[in-house]
Amino acid sequence: MKILSAILLNFVFLSIISCTSPEKETQSELLVENIEEPSFSDVCLDDCPKEKSVKLNNGARDSEWDDSVFQIKGLGCNSLQYGTGFFIQENVVVTSAHVVAGVNSPEIFHNGNGFSLKFISFDPNSDLAILRSENFMHKPLSLGEAEKEESARVVAYAKEGKKVITEVKIQEKILAVGKDIFGQSGESREALSLEAKIEAGFSGAPVINNDSEVVGVIFSRSRGGSPTAYAVQSSEVEKILEEEPDLSSSSMCIP
Repeated sequence: MKILSAILLNFVFLSIISCTSPEKETQSELLVENIEEPSFSDVCLDDCPKEKSVKLNNGARDSEWDDSVFQIKGLGCNSLQYGTGFFIQENVVVTSAHVVAGVNSPEIFHNGNGFSLKFISFDPNSDLAILRSENFMHKPLSLGEAEKEESARVVAYAKEGKKVITEVKIQEKILAVGKDIFGQSGESREALSLEAKIEAGFSGAPVINNDSEVVGVIFSRSRGGSPTAYAVQSSEVEKILEEEPDLSSSSMCIP
């Protein structure tokens, strides 16, 4: 197993260990920011891309995900928090935990209208939250497994509510070991390293392969202009869906 890098997430270092290469060990440092960090919530990095049109290998249309991926917003911790979420069941939504941490009444938005969401489960370690939508139900996406060097796309909503579809490339399957979103000691989580430039608001967005399966959930991007982003693997989504619900930390604010 090869140590790929150590990344700084929420101003702490996380060890990134490759799950794919048996070569000799090397180590470097890569600075990463949480997309929804307060200091970056109103601006995008200088190298943020413009919206790209996507050419899908399987002939699927961009509109295929119009009924599955939506913007999520909520007031919490003295600020408006926003990100992206997607339906994994007809009335069950997945997003990043840091998008809704400390938010009492998160909402999912469609055509400018907000619909209430209720917490089902919240995991600060994997940075995933599962929510239920009682009055707004839409087409669920299925989960799949990522492949190294595979092309994919991220379907997300920028801060102003515009849908953005961005082409990405899966670089590595990695194991992130370090602290959770609150800076507390955490367990390892299965993640993906992506060749991608992403914007504020992309947290919680699905990484979708050419079979229209969700293989990851965006949670971080690199700082300093490096075109690298990070996503939690779909296996972590499966785990939180199967585990006993835990909402003990959902009302906490990120330091």
